[in-house]
Amino acid sequence: MGKSRTRRPEGGDNLYKLPQTYIAVDTETTGLDFDLCDIIEIGAIKVVDGEKTESFNSLIGIGYQLDSFITELTGITDEMLQSAPPLSEVIESFEAFIDDGILLAHNASFDMNFLYDAFERVLGKPLRNDYIDTLRVARRAFPDMQHRRLPDLCECMSILNEKEHRALSDTAATVDCYTQMREIVLAAYGSEEAYARSFSGSGSGKALRAKDIVASYDEINESSPLYGMRCVFTGTMTSMVRRDAMQVLANIGGIPQDGVRKDTDYLVIGNEGFQDALKTTSGKIDKAKKNQLKGLPIQIISESAFLAMLDD
Repeated sequence: MGKSRTRRPEGGDNLYKLPQTYIAVDTETTGLDFDLCDIIEIGAIKVVDGEKTESFNSLIGIGYQLDSFITELTGITDEMLQSAPPLSEVIESFEAFIDDGILLAHNASFDMNFLYDAFERVLGKPLRNDYIDTLRVARRAFPDMQHRRLPDLCECMSILNEKEHRALSDTAATVDCYTQMREIVLAAYGSEEAYARSFSGSGSGKALRAKDIVASYDEINESSPLYGMRCVFTGTMTSMVRRDAMQVLANIGGIPQDGVRKDTDYLVIGNEGFQDALKTTSGKIDKAKKNQLKGLPIQIISESAFLAMLDD
């Protein structure tokens, strides 16, 4: 088991590997929705045999005012973007920088979706680079950690992120975190191959059922927005296998379900093929949509939204 498909079949693959040569990337954006929001900064660092060699960093002019929340979060101001090059120039330079290298990012589906759209919009072609999601690595390196956001990992491993929420600084911190986590995972699993096999599911050959999930109640978090929420999972997840998603939900006090029911609160769709899945008219998604039309409180969310709620 060497790779899994991305959410877009023409794009690169989400790899179950632990390379030492790659290009780490991070984006800062105007919001969370890659269909409606824009990239305002891209940072990237080339790593060859475990050593940082080159970097890429550029702000991106967007032609409209930033929300004050984004300015407060990132420190990026309207004045800084006024003289920044447009997306068309930056993406061309970024494409040349990454060439055909393996990309690496934390919670990669977020950055990759923004970059997919940028490549298609500016270059008229898909981003075909394979990539590594360090959130996936973190789940194997620190299985008992409650939150695995980049700041949490930096704190856990005593890594300094000098300018948090700026693309190049976050990229450097991601490289440093991944370097340590890679060693932890290899020590725990013995090999890259064994690490990859750990994502193949339960290994029992039996269909996964919600009743088979035994919660670890010492992790219950009543302040979590998912506490007490009944969740159903569908589609292919890119950050973890479905069993892990059901397990982490149960551990914080959520309730995994096998199928959509009248009392289901969330239908979580895996990031792979998320947009296409929303257009389907069968299965769990269709039932969830019908429940919404009936006025039932079910919400349909992406894997990325589920992860964000886990970290709240």
